[in-house]
Amino acid sequence: MRINRALARAILAAIALFTAGASAEERFDACDIFTQADAEQALGTTAAAEPVNPKARRPKVVTSCTYNGFKDGKPVAATAQFRFARSDAEMDQAFEEARLKFQTKPFLLPGAEAFWSGKLGQMSVRKGRTWVTLTVGPAKAQDRDDAEAKKLAVVLIPKI
Repeated sequence: MRINRALARAILAAIALFTAGASAEERFDACDIFTQADAEQALGTTAAAEPVNPKARRPKVVTSCTYNGFKDGKPVAATAQFRFARSDAEMDQAFEEARLKFQTKPFLLPGAEAFWSGKLGQMSVRKGRTWVTLTVGPAKAQDRDDAEAKKLAVVLIPKI
């Protein structure tokens, strides 16, 4: 009887460790990867995160992060939106479809694939099963510069 109880306890402990690890992996916050310092570096000015409602419960998965600031008296923002796929093949297909859908300019970045959509003013960066859409600059898409987005992409790629 003692062997069975000890075995049962060991199994329960293993299950508890497994489920604790699984729940920790489910949490994701884009602002943990895309930090305020990263945004300030890309924007070239001070930036602040969007205000968080302290009364609202924060979800486990936050896929987007935005920082706002002012440059030359005009509002600017830096946003990173993360998407994930179950497999590399699934992400590759979705990324290629997006590349064909928008008029794009390919970028060579170390360790990742990337393209710039001038019409949207966005840079899309893919590394493995992660796709990040970056927007850096003024609210009007035509006024955004791909060089600022590229600076941000170079900073974020090693963090992905």
